Amino acid sequence: MLRRLILSLSGLMLTCIFMPTSTVAAANAQYAQYYPPPAPGYGYPPPCQAVTRGPLRGAARGAAGGAMFGAIGGNAGKGAAIGAGVGAVAGAVRRGTARASGACY
Repeated sequence: MLRRLILSLSGLMLTCIFMPTSTVAAANAQYAQYYPPPAPGYGYPPPCQAVTRGPLRGAARGAAGGAMFGAIGGNAGKGAAIGAGVGAVAGAVRRGTARASGACY
């Protein structure tokens, strides 16, 4: 009696383990199909101004953060100047990376 119960429960458990893997494989095959290209006018990347922020916004954000850290350190002006430079460079690098990867033109 106990052996029959253990065998039936183990069979049920194996069925429950292997059934989801087959349905996942079927779902993955569905997403591997070819999709047609988008309509004209929608298939091109947007301009970089729409994707990334401008250099002044990065400099302003960097200056604000630098002023905060500079105030903690004792010289808010120096921190703001350093933060503005770092923010402008980071914005330029971000835009160059987006342009190089094809996210914008």
